[in-house]
Formats: sequence, structure tokens, C-alpha cells
Amino acid sequence: MDFNHLKNDGMNGSRRSFLKASVTAGGGFLLSVSFPSMSQDRGLVESPPQPHVFLTIKPDNTVLVKIKHLDMGQGTVTGLASIVAEELDADWDLVRYEYAPADITKFKNGLLGVQGTGVSTSIANSWSELRQAGAAARQMLIQAAAEHWKVSPEEITTEANRLHHKASSRSVSYGAMAKKASELPVPQRIVFKNSSSYRLIGQPSIRKLDNLEKTTGKEIFGLDLKLPGMVYATLARPPKFGAKLHSFDASKALALPGVLEVVQTKFGVAVVATHTWAAMKGRDALVIAWDFSEAEQRSTDQMLKDLKVLLAQPAPVAKQSGNAIDGLEEYFSVRSAEYSFPFLAHAPMEPLNATVELTGTGANLYTGCQFQTVDQMAVAQELGLQPAQIKVITLMAGGSFGRRANPASDYIRQAAVVAKAYGKAPVQLVWSRSDDLHGGYYRSMFVHQVRTATNRDGEVVAWDHKVAGHSIAEGTGFAKFLVKNGIDHTSQEGSFENKYGLANFKCTVSAAPKKVPVLWWRSVGHTHGVYVTETMADELAHSEKSDPLAWRLGRLKHNERLSRVIQEAGKRSNWARQLPLKFGRGIAAHSCYGSHIAHVVEVQRVQAGKLKISRVVCVIDCGIAVNPDIIKAQVEGGIAFALSAALFQKITFKEGMVQQDNFHQYPILSMKDMPPVEVHILDSQLPPTGVGEPVVPTVAPALANAIFSVTGQRIRSLPFADVGIELVA
Repeated sequence: MDFNHLKNDGMNGSRRSFLKASVTAGGGFLLSVSFPSMSQDRGLVESPPQPHVFLTIKPDNTVLVKIKHLDMGQGTVTGLASIVAEELDADWDLVRYEYAPADITKFKNGLLGVQGTGVSTSIANSWSELRQAGAAARQMLIQAAAEHWKVSPEEITTEANRLHHKASSRSVSYGAMAKKASELPVPQRIVFKNSSSYRLIGQPSIRKLDNLEKTTGKEIFGLDLKLPGMVYATLARPPKFGAKLHSFDASKALALPGVLEVVQTKFGVAVVATHTWAAMKGRDALVIAWDFSEAEQRSTDQMLKDLKVLLAQPAPVAKQSGNAIDGLEEYFSVRSAEYSFPFLAHAPMEPLNATVELTGTGANLYTGCQFQTVDQMAVAQELGLQPAQIKVITLMAGGSFGRRANPASDYIRQAAVVAKAYGKAPVQLVWSRSDDLHGGYYRSMFVHQVRTATNRDGEVVAWDHKVAGHSIAEGTGFAKFLVKNGIDHTSQEGSFENKYGLANFKCTVSAAPKKVPVLWWRSVGHTHGVYVTETMADELAHSEKSDPLAWRLGRLKHNERLSRVIQEAGKRSNWARQLPLKFGRGIAAHSCYGSHIAHVVEVQRVQAGKLKISRVVCVIDCGIAVNPDIIKAQVEGGIAFALSAALFQKITFKEGMVQQDNFHQYPILSMKDMPPVEVHILDSQLPPTGVGEPVVPTVAPALANAIFSVTGQRIRSLPFADVGIELVA
């Protein structure tokens, strides 16, 4: 039953428009960009059921599900396929998947407006449309069998890819009824299964669809791709952001075995070779002179000073209620704190890569594609083609954390330009780890200043919050929709919400000029904003002589779901118990990406400056848990990711040059250092929401609050290693 043969002319568009393209008479692209609401409302305009778009039932009884979102290790292919399979009543052993082609008319992310993956929307966006696809297909199969047996559809049941008519003891496979079912109209009234009869959704453990391929090494990631005649390329890019190529000598590179050609491009000097090592050695042999006249020349210390100067200047207001600044000193007590956060790299385990193959009618792009629509348009633009002439073949990706979802499509464009210049064979452009860490698009450096005031009873009555950093959207097509009143929404996340309901509150955000390119990094602005709000909340609770958990609950009566998460975190961590000497604990909680989460971290002081994380407890409310094991894996990975950033990671500059080259200078938490983690998922029947991003922001502040509880030290500059905190196993 190939539902791709069916037609549906009634597709409704999303109420949000993210990126639209039209082609001018001269062949150029006109971009119109918008962005989804970052509110807790994750609702979508329903579209008609589209089984023909998302699934194919083959004569051999296998079910093929098309996956429009990228799996970067988060379990997307299993999660999405299980939604279809549940409503279809499919045999999980017979379910297969393939990535969908780039086609915004069929595979748009309704929460982003393009075909793409990000903002923790994969399950949230696809939940409704995949349930509809599976349920519609099941109803069509039942109708086909009813007509075949000349019985009422109400007499037919389904189970594990088979249709049953109990009264006559007849049974037939989905595969046998597929063709007949595909000729029926798609039902517009869908009857979903009752959640009490779920066999896949919400179950503790189902087999991941890609386990075998990944375990045996058969899975094809971008770096695994090999095409007939394919060559490999690396690119010598400017070593300082804003620098330009002055001149180069390729004679030594061309003399090396395996080097085929050296090509000058607008992105730098490309070395094309028969294998990656030859390309990298050839690049090392290039003699290049760069023009640094317009390049970034500052070191990290100066960058930080410049942000602090900016922080002290008047700035656009993100949110204001009451009187949080004028006359602040008239309150009984004023507390002031300044925080700083470094640039951070994404550093996915699989370095960035893309393969471009020119064809007689267009080109093929092979990569772990996170923004299919954007990348397709970028390649078309570089090759002077129409987007429809670019076929995007999405492959598995070894991590991203936001890096592959780049509006500039930087390494994708580079691959296209090199392939066009070389012109003789498919070209795979590969970045080394050093290229990755030096290549830009970091989480921005930020500074915050918070001033709070208390009355004579010790109660917090005012909060004045200033933020300064670099805008992600400014200077891009996203600015028109993401930047409002001079404020990039992604810079204020976690800072402007005033979730503790203070009557007197003000948040301002300043955007600094930038030469260092910045990008969203897993959970974006929440990574620094939540650290500030949750460590300051802890500080205020202690100043009021209140228990930090109780203090939060007392101010969150308006947020029932977050309150429930905090209460459960207290229960699961046994918060009320007396800790032994030299042990401490901290809590942090937040709502973002539609989900609600709390972390409790326990630490043990081994000796001065040396701490052991003895326990991490996480409670999350992410709506219905489609795949609990995958959620737990996401949370565990997110905790490791967040701890790495909090404890060790930073990108630093010396006279405009990035100082980190590999993981020995940009470390990731090792297995021996990973603390015991407990993950508790709250029961819910609400639609699913984000997991991958919301798990990150509360880890670092919970750890910082735990460190304070045992050492009395407040940490206001990250990473912790810079202030003398060392983690021991």
C-alpha cells in the first residue's frame, strides 16, 4: 500500500511562516524569514490526514515511515516511527524508516515553517500529523478488508500488521490489502486509539530502529559516504574572523602525493585530493598571506571588558513591571551581582562535512541535514540553480547541538562552491576538529548584572536585570522577526520571564557589535539566563533564611506544572533529609520549549577546591512520554553536555585567534567522571513537548547552588575551573 500514490489537495499551511523563497526573473532568491513563538503554546493548525506522505505499506507487509526530521543521536527516527506504528497497529518488527526528501510542501516543520529540525520540535511538531497518518491508514485498511470480505468495518479488528474478522475466523496481512486500501479516499474523520491500549507509545522499552546498523557499523553518516569517483577537500579559511585572502602559493601542496588540485574560492583556499589525509597535508603545505586589516584583533579579556562597558549603558527594555530601578536604593537592602559566560563551541562528535555531486540536471547534496529547506536553497544559490534542482539526501549525523542548523549554511555553501570549481567528480568537504573549534558560530559570550532589593522584613521586592552579548539574528534574514525593539529574543531567554512573579521587575538587553559569528547552542539563551536567575534565586532564598525549594514553590503558584516538577524533585531526592558533613545539594528549575524541568545535584567536598558530584536527580514534565527510554537517554546526555560546559569548556581568543584546537583543550566529561543520574518522567496526557534542549539550562545552576551549600562560595563566572573548582571522580 503506497500512500504516496494518493493525492491530497487540502493541505493547510502553518499559522507561522518561517522562510519563503521565490525566484526573481534574474534567478536570485528573495527570502522572507520568521520564527516560531517561544511561548509555552506549542499548538499547531491541524492539517488533513496525510498517510500518503508519511508511510508506505509494501506487499511483503513491511511498513516504511518517512522521517522529515534529522536524527543526530537523539532517537528521532524511533520516536517518530513509533507514533505512526502505534496508530497503525503495526508490528514493530516490520517497521522500517527512511529520511524524507527536501520538500517543504510535504515535510514542513509546522513549528518552524521550513523543513528542519530544532528548538526541540521534532516530536512536538509531528505528534498530530503522524498520529493522523497512522490512524487514517489503519481505517483505510479496515475499509478495504470490509469491502473484500463484504462485512461491516465495525466487525474488523487489527493487530500487528494483520486484519481480523473474528466471526468468520478470517485474517489477512496489511501487505495483501495495501493496494486496495490505497485506492480508497483518505478519511477526514479520524478515530485515534485510546491511550490505555498503547503498545508502543509510553512503553518502557522498544527496540530502536537504528540499533543494529549503528552497532554493526552499517549506518551511513556523512563521513561514511563514498560515491564512485568521489574526491575529498579541505579548506584553508582565514585564521581570524573578518580577515581576507591576500595571496597564496600552492606549489608545495601540488607536489604532494594524492593532491589533485588547489582552488581559490570566496571562502578560502581549497585543496582537493584523493583522500582526506592528502587534502589536509596539502592544506598544511600551502603558503598563504592573509589581510588582517578588517579582522577581529581582540583577546578574550578585552572582549569581556567591552561587554561590561556596554552593560553599563542605557539599553532597550525586554520586560518591565512595577518600579524595579528608580529609587532602588530606597529599599532596606540592595544586593548586586555580575556574571560572565564564555564563548562555547558545539563540537559535535562527527566533524562537519558535506558532499556535493553535480548531475546533468542539477546537484545532489549528501549530509546530516538539519535545515533541509535552507541548505537546499543555499546550494542552489551557489550553483546558480533552482531549489527544485537540488536533491537533498539526509544522512545520520553524529551530533549537532545547533551547529548544523545554520542560517548561513556555511560549510554546505563551501562544499557547493568547491564542487563547482573542481567540476570533475563529487566532492566531500571535511572539517577537522581544529577547523570545527576555529570555525565560528559559537554560543555568544554574555555578561549579566542583577540588582535585587529587599524590604525590612527580608522579602525580595525588586529585581533589575541587565544582559549584554551578541545577537544571533542581527545581520541575518532572521532579524526582521527575531529582533523586536532592538532586542534579539534569543538573548533574553531565561532572563526576562520574571517567573517568580516579582511586582517590581525590569530586564534590559544590549547587543554588542560582532565579528565573531554566533549561533544558537543547545537551549540558546536559557544557557546563561537561567544560570543567573536560578543562582540568584538561591541566593535570595538564603538571604530570606528560606529553604531554596520552598522559596521557589512559594513564588510559583501561577505555574502549576513547574511547581509539581519541583515538588517531585524534592520527593525523589529526599530533599528533607539531613545531609552528612561535607555534603551539599542545590536545586534549579525552569520552563522552556513547552516542558518543565528541575534538577537536584548533590556534591561532596573531598578537599579544598575539589568536589565530587555524588548524585543528579532530574524530574521532567514533557507531556506524554512517547518513548521513555529515549527521553531518559536524552536527559542523561544533556546532563553530561551541561556539566562539561559548566566545569571546563570555553572558547578563548588571543589577538583575534581562537586558542582551542581539540578536545584536550575543550574537554567533554568522561565516563569515569559522570555522576549517578536518576531521571523521573511525570505522567501526562498532554501533547508531547521538548526534551533535548530544556534539560540543559538547570544543570549548571543546580550544581553551583550545591557547591555554595557546602563551601559558601558563589560562582558567577563560568567555567567553574576558572574559579578554582575541580571535579574528581
